Amino acid sequence: MPALLPIFKKAYCVLYAHKLHTGYWDDLERPESSGFGKNEVTPFFLTTPDGEEIYGWHILPLAVYAQNERQLSRQPPWSPSSNFTDSLACKLLIEDPEARVIINFHGNAGHVAQGQRPATYRSLTSASPKIHVFTVDYRGFGLSTGAPTERGVAADGVALVNFVLNLGIPPSRIVILGQSLGTAVSSAVALHFADPVAAEKHLLHEPIYKSLSTEESANVENHAEFGNSVQKPIDFAAVILVASFSSLPKLLLNYRIGGFLPLLSPLRPYPRFQKFFLGRLHDTWNTSSRLTALTSTIVNSPERSLRLHILHARNDWDIPWRSGEENFQRAEEALYPTLNPNEEGKVEKVEGTGVKLSGEIEDNQRKEVWLGERHNKIVADVPVAVAVLKAFGLV
Repeated sequence: MPALLPIFKKAYCVLYAHKLHTGYWDDLERPESSGFGKNEVTPFFLTTPDGEEIYGWHILPLAVYAQNERQLSRQPPWSPSSNFTDSLACKLLIEDPEARVIINFHGNAGHVAQGQRPATYRSLTSASPKIHVFTVDYRGFGLSTGAPTERGVAADGVALVNFVLNLGIPPSRIVILGQSLGTAVSSAVALHFADPVAAEKHLLHEPIYKSLSTEESANVENHAEFGNSVQKPIDFAAVILVASFSSLPKLLLNYRIGGFLPLLSPLRPYPRFQKFFLGRLHDTWNTSSRLTALTSTIVNSPERSLRLHILHARNDWDIPWRSGEENFQRAEEALYPTLNPNEEGKVEKVEGTGVKLSGEIEDNQRKEVWLGERHNKIVADVPVAVAVLKAFGLV
């Protein structure tokens, strides 16, 4: 990343905040300290095409753990450097033809075990005996190597999805779930698999793996598992975005650190200065544009399907719920590009919305308004679990 002015360094610090975590004294390799049963969580490392080591967790469904507790608890703690496919947890996953997988992308700061995140995993894995959860720390977070950038973090997300697909889990049994920063990652990942050309050429502006050497890049282009543009499009059971923002520049205009300290809003009377600063951001995380492209891809392919949920708490002090509304509207405009805003059926106000597109573009719109657990804890709220269950066809 090029040298940044202090204001930009502060912006990136707020966006990623990857050095703010409890991993300095917490043992991430002992998930029991976060309230899990012994070996209920299997830690692992995966290697990205550009050589970063990404640390992650696999969490068993609570019911599956209970059924196999004796066998699991008798095993020694699993080392993340071991091959995940040799673990009992992996065997329990791949031998269940009805198993579902949530690929979870967390928000900024911290690590996989910080704060409310373990409670989120427990909420999701308790919702059904079929739901497994995979989650990772992006590069530079927790025990993962490297430093976060938009291109790099998106590559980490692609690597995790490929990791799960290579276990033999079909995309129809996979839900992509993101919260806050994780919604930007989820959108980038979903578009990458739905339309790699759009993801790389129009939205990421550069291929996800451009940081590789020329020789390595050539190898990436020749292998579909590295996300080249000739791979077959992949649609997942659902993409669920919780507490999303439309883009980093727009977020910074209204973002308040901790819900109180404004970042760039003091420059509002000086639009030229705002434009100057925002125009020099290296990472933009333009989720709304990605959702437009994602929806357009599905609309133009009747045999394709997309189930998109955008959920937001009304009392989110970090990211206003209208950011989620904007993302929904951009997706809706791609669905109905000729719809007049005054026509009946146009959604005028959306705090929480689920959209399902399939076949001949039949849509099922669901609007929710609830006072959730604000920004960070919302992903463990009931509406999120319900969205997951519906996406998997479990209710």
